[in-house]
Amino acid sequence: MPKQQVVVVGSGVIGLTTANKIQSTGKFNVTIVAEHTPGPLSSGDMQSTNWASPWAGAHWRAWSSNEDTVLQQIEIQTYNEMMSLAVSEPQSGISKARGTDIFEVASGMTPWYITLVEDARELSAAELPEGISYGLEYTTLLIDVPKYLVYLKTKFEASGGTIVRRYIDHIADALRVVSNNPSGQPVNTTIVVNCTGLGSRNLAGVKDSNMHPIRGQTVVVYAPSIKHTITHLGKQFSYVIPRGDGTVVLGGTAEDGDWNSQPVPSTTDLILQRAIFLEPTLLPGSSAYWNTATDSKCIAELKGCIISENVGFRPMREGGVRLETQTCADPVFGSNFTVVHCYGHSGYGYQTSIAFAQRVCQMVEDVAN
Repeated sequence: MPKQQVVVVGSGVIGLTTANKIQSTGKFNVTIVAEHTPGPLSSGDMQSTNWASPWAGAHWRAWSSNEDTVLQQIEIQTYNEMMSLAVSEPQSGISKARGTDIFEVASGMTPWYITLVEDARELSAAELPEGISYGLEYTTLLIDVPKYLVYLKTKFEASGGTIVRRYIDHIADALRVVSNNPSGQPVNTTIVVNCTGLGSRNLAGVKDSNMHPIRGQTVVVYAPSIKHTITHLGKQFSYVIPRGDGTVVLGGTAEDGDWNSQPVPSTTDLILQRAIFLEPTLLPGSSAYWNTATDSKCIAELKGCIISENVGFRPMREGGVRLETQTCADPVFGSNFTVVHCYGHSGYGYQTSIAFAQRVCQMVEDVAN
């Protein structure tokens, strides 16, 4: 009996992880169709800024609040599986590292993930810089984004998956990618999985007006001595994330509704200033834990280490991630087909990707049965 066809639209971290999970069941022939696929990218590639995954940091840091137990479970599952990957498949680009989160305003409750992560330690008042009320140090995960995306792509193809690089105008066009009929009419049992992220805003057949961009600008520098990741949370949002290959991602911004795809020089300067505050050892010869006296000379020195300045658009969705099944009509042939939607992960795609992929896989199996 031939396997049922599944087409995953989108090859960001959600699409690639989902396609791998479905393919691994052995029950389906899975095809990814996407305008962009993992590989070498230029920071000036205007066409790929809507494809958020290559421009991420990334590391595991809990996004969910103490009250959001649903998202907590998704983050826990992904954390545990990525921890296993860091040990069993270091070539994946996932590795363990020490991390620190510092908060401008403490909620009065310790972060929920203090009982999940390894070797957690709350910072003493003496260790906190001015303006910071709480800090937590723990063992976390670094994700070398370019390497991890290629790992997912390679794994998918090695398991028999197919990738078609193509731009589609309508969600139903995904059906024609796997059509075996001379007329182009697809088999209506094909299941489509929509992982197009911000693309769902303009994709015909979806056109989700709840989608909008959160612009993120980052700077990648060469600083091989940096092994520790740190994030500043509050009115100021900044981070230092080593990738493990000598490069370090410095960020960032979170500009709601901003479609500017070009790096802004003044923003780069601000990112560098905040990064030096968080991690003074970005500058050779520095040893202070917090650098509160960053000047133009320090910024100019760090500029000499810049590899690239990047912009990406996080796929934010009002109402949260869309995870549901929908019956859609093919406008060309009139037949109905099933779409499983999974998009709108904003800035937490990587740290939730495995658990969301598992949920989509179960939904696809339920539709097939």
